[in-house]
Amino acid sequence: MDKGNIIVQKIKNLLEQNNVDYRYMEHEPTPTSEDAARVRGTKPEEGAKAIILRTSKTNKNVMVVLPGNLKINSKNVKNYIAEDISFEDPNIILQKFGLIIGGVPPFANLIDNQIIFLIDEKLFLNENISFNCGKKTASITMNAKEYKTIIEEYATVGNFAK
Repeated sequence: MDKGNIIVQKIKNLLEQNNVDYRYMEHEPTPTSEDAARVRGTKPEEGAKAIILRTSKTNKNVMVVLPGNLKINSKNVKNYIAEDISFEDPNIILQKFGLIIGGVPPFANLIDNQIIFLIDEKLFLNENISFNCGKKTASITMNAKEYKTIIEEYATVGNFAK
């Protein structure tokens, strides 16, 4: 079941509870980070791309959030969690979390508190970040430092992108 609308509302509520200014917009589906940046009118590196992985031994999920113009540094992620990783199956992501690939927001704490939550430090080189917030057709743009403040108790910030 697609829970995109529920997640959108959870994110908006979290931002409002923390008095965060944000811009919400609905738009055409954005299958790539480049498409998302174009539709939002932002730079690709401002995109907060959330990718869900699966560990090989313990079968846990890991969310890695990185700038939209970068790729996962698999070696650094594997070293951090001490397990091999692979991309989670999109059907499993829909079944477990109610989210469609391309709509996964960078808030593992609002999706499932069992997800290992990793954020690449280069995301915070930007003044603002933008991300799909539960659906492929809805985005939020907000201040990067405010995002860090809201999620830092749930996530590990490190070098997870290349």
